[in-house]
Amino acid sequence: ERGGSVMATAIEEDFKNEVLRLAGEEVRTCIQCGTCSASCPTAHLMKPSIRRLVKLCLEGRREEALHNETLWLCTSCLLCTVRCPRGIRPKMVVSALKELADREKIESPGKNYDHLFNKQIEEYGRISELPLIGEFLLFYPQGTVQSMKVGLELLPRGKITLEREQVMGKDEVKRIMEELGK
Repeated sequence: ERGGSVMATAIEEDFKNEVLRLAGEEVRTCIQCGTCSASCPTAHLMKPSIRRLVKLCLEGRREEALHNETLWLCTSCLLCTVRCPRGIRPKMVVSALKELADREKIESPGKNYDHLFNKQIEEYGRISELPLIGEFLLFYPQGTVQSMKVGLELLPRGKITLEREQVMGKDEVKRIMEELGK
């Protein structure tokens, strides 16, 4: 059992060191104050919080750090970095983890949404929110209640439409999507 623990410790240390190499050694000085999480506009969606994600990296907890939604919800607004009292760049931790996830072929939990979004843009030159979310909920039915709440708020304001309008320049949009490899 002791040998397994030593092996786990070496793997944890290797992971931590790789994150620090990519994100910056100053991450070691994080005091876990939570300013990064309190500053984040998408913090209410993140599990774990950005603060907790930094801690997971410092503890070498690779699986938890790489397999979560937080990596994919960061908007790169840099408020976490601007407001950090220690001068740490939490966004760089997220970028480091995304790079590691990419190396290991770990995909975003929202990959189905990304595919549907790109497909609508290719076919129609724009998105139509209601059909997009309807198709997405086939892949992610647990999001139904939240989507209905948002939809009921946006529909009377005219912020979402029911029809899939064609737009001018659709062929140009399709060409751009093909060039991007989408």
